[in-house]
Amino acid sequence: MLYLLRHAESSVSPDEPESDWPLSETGRNQAQALVERLAGCRIDAIYSSPYRRAVATVRPLAADRDLPVHTDDRLRERELTDRWLDNHREALRRVWGDFDLVLPGGESSAECQRRVGAALQEVRARHGPDERMLVSSHGNTIGLRLHGLAGSFGFEDWKEMGNPDLFAVDGDRWRHVEP
Repeated sequence: MLYLLRHAESSVSPDEPESDWPLSETGRNQAQALVERLAGCRIDAIYSSPYRRAVATVRPLAADRDLPVHTDDRLRERELTDRWLDNHREALRRVWGDFDLVLPGGESSAECQRRVGAALQEVRARHGPDERMLVSSHGNTIGLRLHGLAGSFGFEDWKEMGNPDLFAVDGDRWRHVEP
């Protein structure tokens, strides 16, 4: 079983690389609240995107469970483009509508889907069939993986995702885990 966790709320800044965006004060509180929220959930291993906000989201839980946080660059957010966009949401709508569309300096939805799918397949292969792994990642990365499992997950579903948001994946099926 895999749990896919979208990171807690971050502080977005066009002056910093996206990978360095920290959690906001609300995000830090959300990360701490995950310890209690997941108290009844067995977790045998924790993996994360190397992005600062993703690691910070699971750090309190990892400390509480005395588990290391394993980072994998393939769990990073999708590189939409190499420039700041004033209309980020419209660009996302376009790439969700055409999985082969690549914006300047970016990564297509199909490329991201393959990348994260391979990473999660390796995470599963490292663990026994009864083990449960938590993976902290990003909205687009998780949404594209869910789309790959059940093509019905799309742009409108991505827009509804919260920070943090949790999904349980068992084989090729997934479900949203309520807060």
